[in-house]
Amino acid sequence: MDYQRHYDLLIEKAKQRTTDLYTERHHIVPRCLGGTDDRDNLVALTPEEHYVAHQLLVKMHPDNNSLVHAAIMMIPKSCSHKQRSNKMYGWLKRKYQAVCKQRTGAKNGSHGRRWYHNPITHDNGKFREDEIPEGWELGRVPKTRDRFCRSCGIKADTAPAHLTKEVFCQSCKTKERKERAKRDEKYDYELIKKIYQEHKIGKVGYYTLAQKYGINKWSIYDYIGRYREDLQKEFGV
Repeated sequence: MDYQRHYDLLIEKAKQRTTDLYTERHHIVPRCLGGTDDRDNLVALTPEEHYVAHQLLVKMHPDNNSLVHAAIMMIPKSCSHKQRSNKMYGWLKRKYQAVCKQRTGAKNGSHGRRWYHNPITHDNGKFREDEIPEGWELGRVPKTRDRFCRSCGIKADTAPAHLTKEVFCQSCKTKERKERAKRDEKYDYELIKKIYQEHKIGKVGYYTLAQKYGINKWSIYDYIGRYREDLQKEFGV
């Protein structure tokens, strides 16, 4: 099929007509192929024609990823992920345009309001000038946000706005690591004490005990060497 010919006929037909129906602006030579925003490179297409034009461009330039992306973005999908036809696309676009035209002035919930955000909590909302919460700044999404230690509450760092994970400051991080090490050491000693007791009193081999408690046999030797004096004092063996 001569896709270029069909594309040219579609563009020529649109150029020679006048219509009061809803139309969409289309770049005859796409910008990704060097086209400009000059008037002679623009044409008014109906939603159906626009949809078909982008499919033809993909056929004409199959290796251009930008054209593929542009075409796929024009395909609305239902909840069942089935692609709709260009007829459905055109009907939906006209319906949406009619709804948008009704939302003017006081009928538009955003009339007289602008986006503001809280630079600390990252909350945002639309407000009139007399409704702006204290400390909020103009703009919907800040580029960065301050993060605060979840333990002591002091500022820990400044991160990209999308990073919302709680953090520790360096001081609390060091303290938490030391406390965790103490908890782990206490747990290790209690486990080794049980293993040492079963080995010395119950005459159970270390290999069997390693399998029983899910610990490496060589780790048992290492821990017993570390706590040998305490174990001998506690059990007298």
